[in-house]
Amino acid sequence: MKTYTWDSFVHQQFKRLQSTFSEVDVFVSIDETNGFAGTIPYERVLRTCNADMLALGFANRFEKGSLLWWNADYTHYQVHDRIPDYDYYLFVEYDACIGGNGVRLLADMIADEADFVSHPLDAGPQWYWNRFHTGTYPAGQLRASLNCISFFSARALKHLAQRRRAMSVNMDETGFWPLGEAFVASEVAAADLTFVPLARYGDVSRYAWFPPILVTDLVLPVSGHTFVHPVLDQKRYIASLLRQTHFVRHYFMHGSLLRRELARFPGAVSRRQLYRAAMTRATERMRQTWGRP
Repeated sequence: MKTYTWDSFVHQQFKRLQSTFSEVDVFVSIDETNGFAGTIPYERVLRTCNADMLALGFANRFEKGSLLWWNADYTHYQVHDRIPDYDYYLFVEYDACIGGNGVRLLADMIADEADFVSHPLDAGPQWYWNRFHTGTYPAGQLRASLNCISFFSARALKHLAQRRRAMSVNMDETGFWPLGEAFVASEVAAADLTFVPLARYGDVSRYAWFPPILVTDLVLPVSGHTFVHPVLDQKRYIASLLRQTHFVRHYFMHGSLLRRELARFPGAVSRRQLYRAAMTRATERMRQTWGRP
């Protein structure tokens, strides 16, 4: 499980993951770039930070956000480097949930001889990041995938790490540093590795970037496999709504989905916070209109 913090919600998510994968070695990979996350009552913890990524030979390059947000795949290669004796690795973000029998799920993926399992995205012209990556992956080479839940063979991780290092050595020749979602899927396709869609193994109807799902509303079916993202506690849920609501007018329309959702938490958001969030979103949409990441 990948996380950047440790609190009661993350611990709850971790226990859920352990229950789903009861016969599997489960590790925690935690990003401590912003400081020590504290004691985690578990022995299989891999702590990391930006400096560790640079020491492994990966470039200090990102176009938006932070190093390990933009290059979310970096930590995958560190995990493989630290615990190299597995043939397959499954990475699950702290805000993702998998319902079903985890052991059966992994057995099915292995039986398919999958090198990479993830949820493919349409990387065509309608994808926001398409125009930025055309110089890196031209002429139909661009692929993309939502990797909050992602399965890799050891050989795929080894190949991808080698490609990231090669690009890092020659990073001045790369005009736009590829986002992890584009890099992994594009490089897997270029290497002719086996990419199997996550939907082959279960329901992905609630697996996206937005809207979020409040953890207390989460219901996982008792049969079959289900993949859900993002699942958040109340504080994170409200923050996601304020940050990601697409149209600024929805911050002010009383009948909008945002306002209906916020009404579930009386007093949790002030008028001042709402206006500030609307202004932030308006600025972000202007950047997108002008074509800046």
